This record gives sequence, C-alpha cells and structure tokens, in this order.
Amino acid sequence: METSDCGDRFKLIIPFAGQSITWEVVFNSILPHFPPDFCFDDDTFLSDPEVEIIEKNVPSLANWDCQDSKSLLHVICELLVLYRKHQVSLLGDYSRLQFEYSSLVYQTPVCEDDVEVLIGSRNTNMKSRLMGGAVNFLIRLKVDFSDLPPVQTGDDSGESAAVLLVTFHQPEGSRITPQLYLSPRVERALGGSSSFHLPPFPSGSCLMDYVPIVAEQLRDRVSAMCVAYEKKKEYLGAFCYRMGKAMLEFDAVSFSRSSFLLECRDFYFLLHVSLPMHFPRDRPSFILQSVYHSSSGKPFKSLCEDYPYSPRWDPSEMVERACGYITSYVEVFQKNSIQSCPI
Repeated sequence: METSDCGDRFKLIIPFAGQSITWEVVFNSILPHFPPDFCFDDDTFLSDPEVEIIEKNVPSLANWDCQDSKSLLHVICELLVLYRKHQVSLLGDYSRLQFEYSSLVYQTPVCEDDVEVLIGSRNTNMKSRLMGGAVNFLIRLKVDFSDLPPVQTGDDSGESAAVLLVTFHQPEGSRITPQLYLSPRVERALGGSSSFHLPPFPSGSCLMDYVPIVAEQLRDRVSAMCVAYEKKKEYLGAFCYRMGKAMLEFDAVSFSRSSFLLECRDFYFLLHVSLPMHFPRDRPSFILQSVYHSSSGKPFKSLCEDYPYSPRWDPSEMVERACGYITSYVEVFQKNSIQSCPI
C-alpha cells in the first residue's frame, strides 16, 4: 500500500483471473465527504465513464455516503463486477475466445459469476493483445466439499473451493495450459497439491468439454476420500475395541494412527498403527517398538510387512488377521531387540 503525505490515496492490488490488477483510490483530503476517484492500470476500463454507466453499475459511488464505513467496500465490489463484464466484452474481438466463453457459460453448469477473464497485457492496445498476449480463464468449479474429512489446518483456512486456471498463450489457442488451485483445507484433505493429477488439455478440445471432466474427476476424488475416511474410522475403532485399555494415543481427527502398549509372555512393547491415505486400497503399517532396548541410541523398532491382508475384508477381519500375525511375530521381535542391544 502506498500513501501520500495527506493519506488520501492508496493502491489496491486485487487478485483477478490468476494475476493481479492495481487500482489507485484517490480521495480529496480537503473535501473528505466527496466520493473517491479511481486510476486503473487498464487504460481501456472506464477511460471516459458516462454518468449513466456509473449510476447503473456502481450505485454506491453515485450515491456515496461518507457516513457508511462500508461505502468504499461496496464501490470496489461493484467495480469488480463491472470490470469482469468489461473483460468479457473484449472477447468479442476474437471468435475463438468468444466461443470458449459462451459455450462454457451457456452449455455447462458453469455460470457467468463463476468465470473471470483477463486478456493480455492491460497497458497495450487491443490489436497488440490479440496478436501475442496470453488470455486467462479462471473458473470456479462446482464441487461440494462439505463431506470432506476434517483436517488440522491451524489458522482459519477460509472457504473450501477449487478453481481452474486455463491460459491461452495465444488467442487462437495454439498452446493451452490448465492449472488447478485448491483452498488449504481441500488441498490438505486430498493429500497435498501433488495428489490430484490434472488431466492435460486435449488437442482440439474446448472449455465446455474440459471443465466438466476436471470437475467430475475432483468429485470422484472427494467421494473416494470420504469412503476412505469412514473405513479408517471403522478400522481403528475395531483395533481399539480389540486392544481394550492398552491404547496410548489415538488420532480422533483423521483416524490415521494409533499407539498401544502391549504385553506378551511378560514382554512389553509398543505397537504403532498407521493408516495410509488410500486405505483400504493400501495396507496399514505396523511398527513394533521395544521398551527395553535401543539401537544406535534410538529405541529398537521393527516394521511388520508380511501380515495377511485384503482390501475386500471387513475391517474387523483385517484387525483379527493382523493381531494374529503380530502375536506370532512378537517372539522374533523380542530376540531381535535383545540382539540389538550392545553387550
């Protein structure tokens, strides 16, 4: 933010269609009750505004109320709506881009409010933009994230959302690059930014075909994560029921891990259970840890990998089979832990 000596002007840097637009807000320090003026980095936007345009599209500016603390916010929001319409109107000078936008908003569930368009460099004329400037389509995907498993995000992660940024590096569409952006909660619930592989934009395809495919694949992924979450919850519940009071730790948020203090023939050890993200497709991990012995200065541990497992089994059967194998493996683990201890 930049200010003058009078503190009556500042710049707003606003994320828009995958880039940023800069607007300067100018008040009159001598007449503070006057509405502000604006300077836009796009010289084609409201370069010579008519009164009728302002009254119709930015009523909060036409009816400025200096006593309302939200007056400026209302004006900015209304200007953004008008700027979005302005950018869409520029598509009319190029048939391919106009087709991409019109077919997307009129032939798919995507509506006008879900799309932001930004054409080329905003400090060049239209001919130069269409000759070489990139064109961004930022599309909000209609995906319901309300059933996603809870995650620990620390700070408030805001609204759950997914947006698709499609860049036409040349207006005629010779090279097209899609990018998917997820809000923090969604990204963490799905396993990180690299966990969802965005399909490439097929040659000869268009937005009205590609966007629904991406949205459907994301819905399938969300559905799979919800199923995995319920399976994890059921599995760890069965494990805790089987182990009784031996439980030491239990992940009650993501149901991905638990630890138990167990005893077998007067030998005590810890059992750490970890469930992978794609459980039950991927098998759980079992680590046995000695409470007596160490190796290289750390508690002696052993990973159980060869236990019987099938993702088609009921969680209770998975637990029974695993516990049976662990019981038979304890004697081997005990001998190995003793041998690991230096004499």
